[in-house]
Amino acid sequence: MMVLVWLIDILVIGIKILGGHMRVNPVLRVGLWVAVLCTVAAGLSVAGYLLMLLQRYLEDMA
Repeated sequence: MMVLVWLIDILVIGIKILGGHMRVNPVLRVGLWVAVLCTVAAGLSVAGYLLMLLQRYLEDMA
């Protein structure tokens, strides 16, 4: 349970850094933004791939 609290704490700190509420090195802020954008892009790619697999599966059923 304590691990969940730590993960939430890290998430809150990351959001504060990305939002500009904490003074950090600008390189760290840009790096975090790049990491967030890459994660979003990877998620969209996986979702698109899964939709493509679903389409192929449904076409084979017809």
